[in-house]
Amino acid sequence: MTASPFYGHFDDLRGRTVFGWVWSPEDPSRQVAVTVLIDGRTVGHVLAASYRPDVEAAGIADGCRGFEVMVPLDLMDGAEHEIAVMAEDDTPLLGSPRRMILADLRFHPIPSAPADYPIELAICAIAKNEARYLLEWIAYHRVVGVQHFLVFDNESNDGTSEMLDRLADQGLVHRVPWPTVPGTSPQIAAYAEGLRRLRAQAKWIAFIDLDEFLNPLTDASVTAVLADYEGAGGLVVPWRIFGSSNETVWRDDLVIRRFLRRAEDAHPVNAHVKTIARSDCIAQVSVHTPTLSRGQLVDEFRIVAGSASDPDAHAVPGAQRLVLNHYFAKSWEEWGAKRARGRADVNAIRDDGDFAAHDCNEVEDAGMLARCGEVLEEMNRLHDQIEAVAL
Repeated sequence: MTASPFYGHFDDLRGRTVFGWVWSPEDPSRQVAVTVLIDGRTVGHVLAASYRPDVEAAGIADGCRGFEVMVPLDLMDGAEHEIAVMAEDDTPLLGSPRRMILADLRFHPIPSAPADYPIELAICAIAKNEARYLLEWIAYHRVVGVQHFLVFDNESNDGTSEMLDRLADQGLVHRVPWPTVPGTSPQIAAYAEGLRRLRAQAKWIAFIDLDEFLNPLTDASVTAVLADYEGAGGLVVPWRIFGSSNETVWRDDLVIRRFLRRAEDAHPVNAHVKTIARSDCIAQVSVHTPTLSRGQLVDEFRIVAGSASDPDAHAVPGAQRLVLNHYFAKSWEEWGAKRARGRADVNAIRDDGDFAAHDCNEVEDAGMLARCGEVLEEMNRLHDQIEAVAL
């Protein structure tokens, strides 16, 4: 029997992704094609050309000898299957074939939530020194259908606390003072307390930040979108990262009007989601995707979150109904203020490299301009309402 000229390994299945590596010792510059079969059915034929640092560390060419193949959803059925990964000469790679139980990643709807919640959609958020942006963020989300705001105030000293208190006096928000406890994540703790407070009050809870704006692309409101996902435990909403739009300093205008350039849909920075979950299904909170006691987290196409591998990094490049505009960087001046605030999720200071990584301006996206008039009207109404109380 002639030895195969190829050497490689079928490493594992992560989510729906079959991955491994292969190379040709006789021709190290060559990139080898592999075929993945499940129960004899070909599900993928790709060139092993992706970079693997561990492969490079092993001295194998330049490390660009990895491969990944996505298993079709109809095979992710909770049953045992045989996975075989073959090199170009039809020789199985080491670790192949292998019998594995494939997780059931098909969408299984559950009964709709009870209809007697006083609040259809609430936002739970943590804030620190957001006075410049707070009124716009609240006004915008009221325009797109959010009915309640539970805001945990993490030691603000720029007027945020006072503004939240005045809004709370009008029943528009609920402010909870939330000091940082050394060694803990203020954000996770706030979300856990938020779930406790909202579970019996709100049907849906969105866990987002004050630089994130829920953007219904074709519907008038976020609640109109959610109405089509009653059978899910939650809807994951993909990021759309907006860059600085070449703004260098803060100026007094709407965030949604100042920043109109973002990363391409398929850019890696967009490969994260936040979640709007049914309160009756949440078992444990997290920054991006909660653990559910029942039901499933799905994207707008009803693909189960985590089907590729990590539910937090569930990219939805073709989203058509609901995205989360994430104004991460803003201008360089505003980035400096954000950096000084620190991170709420891990209680740490950001690196300036984060600005460069998120200052993506490849795509012009002026979709939010259509809402500016309504947002300004709502901001003026809220401002007049709280100023009248102050007087």
